[in-house]
Amino acid sequence: MQIRFLTGLLCGILCGGMAHADAPTPEPLTNPLTLKQALTYADDVHPDIELAKARLSMSQAQADAARAETGLEISGQIMPQYVQRTASVLDYNTDHQAHLLITKRLYDFGASEARREAADKAVASSSLDFLDVRQKRRIEIMRQYFAVLLADMRYMVDNEAMAAAYVTYDRIRERHQLGQISEVDLAASETRYREFLVRRNKSQIEQRASRQRLANALNRPGDLPDKLERPALNGNDRKIPEFESLLKTVLLSNPDVQRLRQDVEAAEAALVAAQKKYGPTLDAELQTSYWERVTLARDNVRAALNLRIPIYQGGRDQADMAQMQAHLQSKQAELKKAEYDMRQKLLDLVQQLELLKVEQQTARTRSDYRDLYLDRSRALYEMEAEVTLGDAMTRMTEAQWRAAKVEFDLAIGWARLDAMRATLITEPNKKK
Repeated sequence: MQIRFLTGLLCGILCGGMAHADAPTPEPLTNPLTLKQALTYADDVHPDIELAKARLSMSQAQADAARAETGLEISGQIMPQYVQRTASVLDYNTDHQAHLLITKRLYDFGASEARREAADKAVASSSLDFLDVRQKRRIEIMRQYFAVLLADMRYMVDNEAMAAAYVTYDRIRERHQLGQISEVDLAASETRYREFLVRRNKSQIEQRASRQRLANALNRPGDLPDKLERPALNGNDRKIPEFESLLKTVLLSNPDVQRLRQDVEAAEAALVAAQKKYGPTLDAELQTSYWERVTLARDNVRAALNLRIPIYQGGRDQADMAQMQAHLQSKQAELKKAEYDMRQKLLDLVQQLELLKVEQQTARTRSDYRDLYLDRSRALYEMEAEVTLGDAMTRMTEAQWRAAKVEFDLAIGWARLDAMRATLITEPNKKK
């Protein structure tokens, strides 16, 4: 036993090692990485995707099992036996026999049909759940992709602010050496510079952290993206649909709501199946047999119809129906709550998009103003009339960061709206 156990353990280790070695290595990320390319990784092997696939496979297997309940059933029975007889004219004691039984459920008064319907509805529910997971994966990738772009822009803002603060501090330190600046002013300038330095260093750390989160979202934790292309996001200029018409579309097509509707229908079918579970059944049976002991009367072939009529189940039928009724009520309540929640989520999202549209115009105006302010600061710097070039560059970069953040928030908002309408996100920058 020990040798057999060790042999099995060794084989398991070797097979596991071979399976691990044969596992496909994902292709490295493209450099620079585009958002469209990043979204193509959304359906790759990932824990969320694998869990959704497993739930779908489980429901499909249960549906196959429900359809197989009324299928043809064939079984064999072999009985080699030795008997000791008290009185026999035969001179041998063997009584071997073999039987082949074929059974087919002909009718069960709708019980199996109700179970098949419940299983098919469960498959439809799992399919919608899989779509929902795929959409959430795409939105998460978009969030992390935009987070990397914003982290890079934030670093530029904080780096320029730190550089401007250092120039000011260096100038004040020179004047302090000449006795023109007090210790207090020097300390204040140095403190301000070091605060900007800390902020710049935090932004630098966030650059790597955001890339690690994106790599995790892409299921490539060891492959941190280097350069990312900023998408055009032309779809942000779409007109926001009217809320009431949008609500009707969402309530009819939203994967979450649709999934719960399928769950309700599955629960209704399961209740019908529970009501008919202990009902009559009609089976056809065909049996052929081989008997070694020869007698005057044997059933070598037997064909029969078997009508089974249950009379009393000890309360199990009532318990099953009560359980299915409670399950149905639970799913109906979940559906109602989901419809209420979806109405509120949609209203919040539409209002957020409307607010972001206003912020979008403000951000564009701010960026134009900062461009003009930078041009004027350059002219004043060249005339040595005023030294504000560093501050102007910082403010311009920050205006660009704010404008980008609004555009990215809008893209995420539109992606969420598309997901609510059961549209799989492939190109978020495409006008629709």
